[in-house]
Amino acid sequence: MKISKAVKALLLSLIITTTTLSAQQQMQMPQVAPADSVSEQELETFVDVAMDIQGIRMEMDQLVMARLDEEGMTTERFQQIMQSKQNPNAPALQLSTKEEQTVANMQSYLQELSTEMQQQQLEAIDNSEMTATRFQSIAMALRTDKDLAMRFQEKAAEMEDS
Repeated sequence: MKISKAVKALLLSLIITTTTLSAQQQMQMPQVAPADSVSEQELETFVDVAMDIQGIRMEMDQLVMARLDEEGMTTERFQQIMQSKQNPNAPALQLSTKEEQTVANMQSYLQELSTEMQQQQLEAIDNSEMTATRFQSIAMALRTDKDLAMRFQEKAAEMEDS
């Protein structure tokens, strides 16, 4: 079965989001849901929420790219600088004063956006018929349960096409 790029992006976004949400909530780790305990209705709700979350993430990505453009820095250069900063073994990059200021501005902006994105993601979950704990449980199960991951991909592709 060929999986569309959108479904792959949705799955990746979901994994990133659940990591963000669990870090933000700092709650007790939910039990991982076995595939057969996730009903079709629950899976559909989950996919709906995941698609909403992907939309929020895409909107935030556009805001970041627009801000970088305003700052006069390419996305690629910003990523290169941030990766260099996060890797202590990487050789230090030579940054201009303008680049240093842009990175400082962007780090502050990204922190604000991250908080806003987390709130919007939690609202998307709260507006569904699913609790945040159940959402996280299913998302974590998607990482390890191939049957559930396959059902998710099929449901997401089906909902994407309609």
